Amino acid sequence: MHTHRRGVLGVFATAGAAPWLGAVPAMASARPSVDIASVMRQFHENYNRNEIDRSGELVVDDVVADINGGAGNGSNGATHRGREAFIAWLKNDKVLFGANRLVHQDLITQGNMGAVRFYMEGTHVGPIPTPDGVIEPTGRRVTLEVTEFATFNDEGKLVHVHTLYNTLGLLMQLKA
Repeated sequence: MHTHRRGVLGVFATAGAAPWLGAVPAMASARPSVDIASVMRQFHENYNRNEIDRSGELVVDDVVADINGGAGNGSNGATHRGREAFIAWLKNDKVLFGANRLVHQDLITQGNMGAVRFYMEGTHVGPIPTPDGVIEPTGRRVTLEVTEFATFNDEGKLVHVHTLYNTLGLLMQLKA
């Protein structure tokens, strides 16, 4: 297991030590040829610089992003398949929360897997669809806690990411 510290950057585990990760795509080996932590940081640096399209270079063509349990999780889950859908999902956050930024708290890698805990700070400027209707822009500053579990291929390209948002915490901030 590799620990990465930079400011508040920290550590996490692997599929064997983290059974909650569930099934992840099979990889050719557990030793990618690139530094997975650097690739994970690059996604967030691209996001923070509003260079989201550059993240398309970091994923396989058929990348899968499962949000809050994936599409099978009902109204709170979603699944995005393919590079274009992946980039569109990232860009949508900018529509909802304007000039937001991501701040790493913990980052852990082992083999071809990584886990990161971070938060997004931004201003609610776009409508958010919910099971109870749309939350119109409030102009409120919000902080959204996020955890991601990612799997990469041997070339260091993202194959699968499972993103878990603290949706309840966000809703409490918006409806307060």
